[in-house]
Amino acid sequence: MRRTLIASTVLLLLMAGVPAQAQDHQGMDHSMHGDHAMPMAAMGGDPRQLVNFPPEMREHTLANMRDHLAAISEILAAMSTGHYAKAARTASTRLGLDSPAAAGCKPEPAAGAPMMSRPGDMEHRMGKAMPEGMRNIGLEMHTAASDFAAEALKATGINNPKPALAALSRVIQQCSACHATYRVQ
Repeated sequence: MRRTLIASTVLLLLMAGVPAQAQDHQGMDHSMHGDHAMPMAAMGGDPRQLVNFPPEMREHTLANMRDHLAAISEILAAMSTGHYAKAARTASTRLGLDSPAAAGCKPEPAAGAPMMSRPGDMEHRMGKAMPEGMRNIGLEMHTAASDFAAEALKATGINNPKPALAALSRVIQQCSACHATYRVQ
């Protein structure tokens, strides 16, 4: 059982590295061409959709993504030591549907319905500025994180992390899908 958990954790860590290698928010390709990394734009080969956020929104988005990656790292550390409830808490508070970062990905509420974010706050403005496809992938990631949290809590009672690890893989798949489709400028 421990070997399976370690192998799963290593696999998830490797998967988490894919977006970081595939996406550099400055438009750099990390594959080497000669002795230097070449800007993808200079090669004309970056097929991802460019998302032009205003500077403060760009910085906020990048900070959110760095926090998402740090949260996944904390989740993996907790899972690898059998602290499933801690992993669930981290996922819920930093990645899940109830996390502050999820507000910008949620659809606009119907008229008269209470809003999670206020019209002037950064998450609300981001939700309006990002492409619909990017917002949908983000919503799927936050939903998958909430699903993972539920599975991690179940693992606490039965000491079987496999369903939780499968759910965590779906979180990382959404991250990878977004980084493969969009780049922030």
